[in-house]
Amino acid sequence: SRFTTPMPPPTPTPKPSGEAVGLVLEKMQDYIFRRRIRVKDVFEDYDPLRCGRCTTEQFLRAVSQLVPALTEPEAAGLLAYFTEESLPLAQRPQVVNFLDFARALDEVFTTAGLENKPTMVVDKPGARLQTLGFRHGAVEDERRLNHILQRIGLLANTRGLVLTTCWQDCERSNATSLVCPRFSSKVTIAQFKQHFPFTQHFSEADMKMLIKRYRTDDGTISFQELDKDVSEIDSGASVQRPDSSRARADKLSQLTASLKISAQATTEDLLDKLQRIVSERRLQLSGNFQDFDRFRRGVCSSSQLNAVFTILRIEISSQELDKLASLFGDGQGVFFYRDFIYAITQPQSPESPTPSGISSMTSSKRQHHTLQVEAKLQELEVQIAKHVRLMKLHMKSAFQDFDRMRSGRVSTSQFFRVMNMLQFKLTVEQADLLFQTYGDSDMGQSPRFAYFDFCTSVQEAGLNGAGGIQQPEQPYSSRMGQRPKYFNLTTGGVMHLDRTKVLQRACAR
Repeated sequence: SRFTTPMPPPTPTPKPSGEAVGLVLEKMQDYIFRRRIRVKDVFEDYDPLRCGRCTTEQFLRAVSQLVPALTEPEAAGLLAYFTEESLPLAQRPQVVNFLDFARALDEVFTTAGLENKPTMVVDKPGARLQTLGFRHGAVEDERRLNHILQRIGLLANTRGLVLTTCWQDCERSNATSLVCPRFSSKVTIAQFKQHFPFTQHFSEADMKMLIKRYRTDDGTISFQELDKDVSEIDSGASVQRPDSSRARADKLSQLTASLKISAQATTEDLLDKLQRIVSERRLQLSGNFQDFDRFRRGVCSSSQLNAVFTILRIEISSQELDKLASLFGDGQGVFFYRDFIYAITQPQSPESPTPSGISSMTSSKRQHHTLQVEAKLQELEVQIAKHVRLMKLHMKSAFQDFDRMRSGRVSTSQFFRVMNMLQFKLTVEQADLLFQTYGDSDMGQSPRFAYFDFCTSVQEAGLNGAGGIQQPEQPYSSRMGQRPKYFNLTTGGVMHLDRTKVLQRACAR
């Protein structure tokens, strides 16, 4: 009968290799070490007799409780590796040796059996774990990625933004556990793109590179690691810009606009050329330094000085930066930027090539004009000055609305937008004449218009030009060719009313 027939022994499951099990154990060690989980405590309820064994179902349940992200094949491999059905002490159904499993995982905290090895050198907890910490994803262009991180750090410092606060609401909301673990410093890809504060400054390829770099195994984005890498770069790590076509064009424009300083220059030449850069580009130094000085103490760090030069597109070498730090610093990393600004923005000597407020580049262009071209330019500037005065317009403020960095230059489209806003229509010949005089044709593919020099020249044309722009105001009746009322023909002056006559007229009425 079916009661007397012995049951066939279960088919033994082949044990996986030790290397495969080691990878799974390493993954579990990484998880439990971060959360300081004691593995043996999870199996105590399944082993009331303290024999160190449990059933297969209990083992799988405990493993799932320890590491919820463990896959089913990985859990099955662990079950097959720690099953001991052939041992005489192993009685079904308690055939899984969880005690060896717990000892293997606890090696991440300490080494077992130290009482028998008093002279053994013990590593620190977690030292044997090779995958401890976040593992960055591999990208094709590391230099491009470093440039992106540097730009993020500069934008965050300029705007006083803390990156981690942009995504904290996503990981702490009530519905967080549905998409990502709560308080894990991780968000989904959609949340990362939605709350990234500088989307307009980066292309889609740059965003894909950031996502690939900081994507975890479960498909989330670790924004805490992004903030950590940006902070390390911002603290003073040297970053080399990528050698792309766009970078070469930007570098060429910076070289022509900022008059790159030679590394062999002396201290006086360094200050003199910095002064020329600031005066010609009309740079506002104090505002950029005050972004790093909340308490207005007049000091900043050397790395922040380098960040200000990067924002203003002033390229100097490390030797020149050290020279400035030695001149205006205390030798301990503190830079007194107020003394530096005073030395740079002090009044120029009479031998300066630009005493009238016009940059040397614009002055040299006007010197090469013929008399006929210069006359047309002066006539056009007088017309613009007269129109601006009659309409009571602020031309310089209109240009500065498109120039947030106060570099003194705008693009071609921005120039025509400002002129349309001022209701002054330019012909093609007049526009070419203005861009021939005030345009920067050597700044790459997109020419820039030096509006600061243009506004200064228009203001001088309004003061000295024709058309009665600065003539004193006259009475309306005099301008219309009529004599004012109550005018005395004999004396040529204005007659004063007699109060008695005014009272008599009022009583008669």
